[in-house]
Amino acid sequence: MIEERGKVVAVDGDAIWVETVQRSGCHGCAAKSGCGTGLLGDFWASASRVRVQLPPAESQAVQLHDTVVIGIGERVLASSALVVYLVPLVLLVTGALAGQALGSEPLAIAGALLGLFAGALAIRTYSYLRRGDASLEPVYLRREQRNPCAIPVVPVS
Repeated sequence: MIEERGKVVAVDGDAIWVETVQRSGCHGCAAKSGCGTGLLGDFWASASRVRVQLPPAESQAVQLHDTVVIGIGERVLASSALVVYLVPLVLLVTGALAGQALGSEPLAIAGALLGLFAGALAIRTYSYLRRGDASLEPVYLRREQRNPCAIPVVPVS
C-alpha cells in the first residue's frame, strides 16, 4: 500500500475531502536549497483534493483540519500507470510505422499524431469505463495524532 499524508479540508457525511501536496521526487534531498530541480519542485508543488470514503467507526472521530493517512494499492497504481503511459506510446509508434510504410515522412508524422490522438481517446474511454471501480479509489488508513500536516488550509469551493 502506498501511503500519503494529507489534511482534512471538508467533512461530507460518511466521506472526507483530503488535500495533499504533490512534490517532486527529490524533495527530501539535503542539497535541495542549492539545487535547481528542488527549487523548481517547490515552484510547481500543488495541492490536490481527493474524496475518501470513511469506515463507519471513524466517521465521528475525524474532524476538520485533522491529519490523515490515505493509501492506494501498489498493484493498482502500477497497472494504471502502465496503461496510461504505454498505450499512447505504443499507438504513437504504430501510427508512425504505418505512415512510414505508406511511403513518406509527412505520412509518418501524421500517423504518429493520429496514433497519439487514438491513444488519448483510448485512455479517456478506459477511465470512463472504470470510473465506478472502488479498487481505484484511495482508502482511509488512519488518523495521525502526532506530526501535524503542514499543508495550508484552503476553503473548499
